[in-house]
Amino acid sequence: MSKISNALNMYFLLQVKDMMKIEKIAEKLEVSPRMVKKYKQDLEMAGIYIGSRLGRDGGYYLENKRSLEGIHLAMEELSTLKMATEAIKSGKYHYSSKFEILANKILNAHKPTDNVYYYNKVMGESDETLEKEKTAWIDINLAINQNKKVKITYKSLKKNGLEVKERLVSPYGIFDYKGATYFYGYCGIAKDIRFFKLSRIITYEILEEKFNEKIPFNFEEVLEKSFGIYNDELIELKLKIYYPMSEIVKEKQIAKNQRITIIDDNTIYFQAEIKGYTEIKTWIMSMGSSVEVLEPVKLKKDIFEEINKIINLYK
Repeated sequence: MSKISNALNMYFLLQVKDMMKIEKIAEKLEVSPRMVKKYKQDLEMAGIYIGSRLGRDGGYYLENKRSLEGIHLAMEELSTLKMATEAIKSGKYHYSSKFEILANKILNAHKPTDNVYYYNKVMGESDETLEKEKTAWIDINLAINQNKKVKITYKSLKKNGLEVKERLVSPYGIFDYKGATYFYGYCGIAKDIRFFKLSRIITYEILEEKFNEKIPFNFEEVLEKSFGIYNDELIELKLKIYYPMSEIVKEKQIAKNQRITIIDDNTIYFQAEIKGYTEIKTWIMSMGSSVEVLEPVKLKKDIFEEINKIINLYK
């Protein structure tokens, strides 16, 4: 692993632990204690200061005492930081409170800027769930950087109920979607790339076993072709959408290749090649009587069945 990756992993470790012995860091990074001292110097050259304490309970720890007054930021950059802070505050993200503290330190060291009035409405995870996920978020991120496999006990939401399975995964990345945090990687059971929601991981273990090669996978390209994060079969979606939803859909990019034809003032014809069957169905049903499915026929039938189930619930 490169020197930069190891220095970064050392920084991640010290973020989680208040104090770590040099020998323990060396063991985690699979390097010598001498190299750990070298990484400390490299991080300090980048402005990340690491303190050391002697004695039985001593070791390395992160110092956050560097003055920020010497950082010269333009007004536009400060406003951008304020906007990012408000966005992160109003959503629920891991370590959002720590980011807010960091941002305030930077902003307070500079001339005051205009207030930013912004709120990001995200139906995020509960505080309890976020707290539970914090350690997993850091550990899996380390596993990604160190190319280590992860063994997880995972519960999936299936049509007939919850399914709990043990999976061996080569983790590739972490991302947020609709207020929840996921990681993705190659699943040994599915023999393909899969997405795993952190809140549905029952137990996990970072293994010493490493993966050397990554399966070719363009994450951004997959999301561009999908409605949501489902990576299933591509369908040709054709809809007739009526007011008021016709106006709302015209304002959004549902798919990269979408085509919208205006039929009249109140009606549009929507067409796209897209993946994510389950979320497409949910989206269409959320529009109620303002949408009509033209194709595919299977989707039309599935929505009809779902409507009948709803009718039976309210009889």
